Amino acid sequence: MKIGLKVMGCRLNHAEAAAVAGALEYEGYEVVGGNEPCDVLVLHTCAVTATAQNEAMRLARSAKRNGVDCVIMSGCTASIADTSKIFESGVDAVVGKGEGDMECATANAEEIASIVLHALSGTEGAYLPRFASTRASVKVQDGCNFRCAYCIVPDARGEPKSRPFDDIMREIAGLASNGYREIVLTGVNVACWSEGAMGLAELAKASARVEGVARIRLSSVEPGTAERSIVDLMSVAGSGLCHTLHYPLQSGDSRVLHAMRRRYTPREYMDAVEYALSKVPRLGLGADVITGFPGEDDAAFAETVKMIERYPFGNLHVFPYSERPGTPASDMAGTVPMAVRRERARELIAIGERKKREFAESFVGGEAEVLVERVDSRGVGRGWTSEYVDARIKGMREEDIGKLVGVKVVEASGAGICGISLRNCSLDDV
Repeated sequence: MKIGLKVMGCRLNHAEAAAVAGALEYEGYEVVGGNEPCDVLVLHTCAVTATAQNEAMRLARSAKRNGVDCVIMSGCTASIADTSKIFESGVDAVVGKGEGDMECATANAEEIASIVLHALSGTEGAYLPRFASTRASVKVQDGCNFRCAYCIVPDARGEPKSRPFDDIMREIAGLASNGYREIVLTGVNVACWSEGAMGLAELAKASARVEGVARIRLSSVEPGTAERSIVDLMSVAGSGLCHTLHYPLQSGDSRVLHAMRRRYTPREYMDAVEYALSKVPRLGLGADVITGFPGEDDAAFAETVKMIERYPFGNLHVFPYSERPGTPASDMAGTVPMAVRRERARELIAIGERKKREFAESFVGGEAEVLVERVDSRGVGRGWTSEYVDARIKGMREEDIGKLVGVKVVEASGAGICGISLRNCSLDDV
């Protein structure tokens, strides 16, 4: 039996889908991509916008029309949407995250749905998540109680919950033994991970010490959480922590941030960024930005532009605000016309692309460290720098896959950097 696995949404969803794939393969099923012919389709869904939720329903209906025998829906849409509406879309089973949180409309869905539920519930198993690269994402935390005005995730994911330290270490050790060299620690609000006196920095430090792990990368770190302790660790030579900080901004205007119910001011955000850049000068700085939020006038938008121009962002995710039913923001006054939202988003995207190119150009003439993920027939390797810059490396061999290599950077573009291997050998051996 072939089981298709289609994942939507964030990095955490992809980490969870990898756990589902690992569990299904352990039980003897063949897992294929979600767009390939299959007998059963597992849809691991997103609900961060109404559009994402509607798309999940559309995919379920389309699968049934195309002859898929059984459709199982998991993820945030499964947690938040009306179950009767989900079943009306042709879904055979709805799977949540908690023990027993599963409802089947047809008996033939029960066996596979129970495996999916087990994989998502956080229960330890004999299997490991399955990934297609030398990087592996490890879920360390779930849930959020920040309650930003535009966000439905707390309703879909519940209160914050940290995964036990020992469970995380066992999974990382297993992944490393299977050849995964870079571990990405991820969660809904990853910086809220804690156990006893340990916080995210201590978890990252311990993760980097696991045998076989070349480096640790973090998903987004919310302002006002653990960013300074993370930067302090990042600045220590040999810490194993990638020089990347994805630090959500959302808006550069204090009034809009307050309306969004964000927990920081523009000045606090700037202070944190400037501290990070003082400790790690060539920092891969990323941010999320929402434009067109209710009440965002031209002056507020100009403050956001000014903030983005001020710092060397190399990775900007821009979203025009989208009303999400069930959130406080969806009923707020001061609606910004959709055409204005889209035009502002286009402007910010153009700025982000320019700054990404400028950041890549700052590497030219210097050296970078790249984890090689693949090598083509011409001997050109592909991978990512510690700063999350896409890299092409000439002079690679198949056996270099999975190695950290030193690269002399000779050119750059908006797509990333290109360089030549310093010694065509692993920096691990130097």
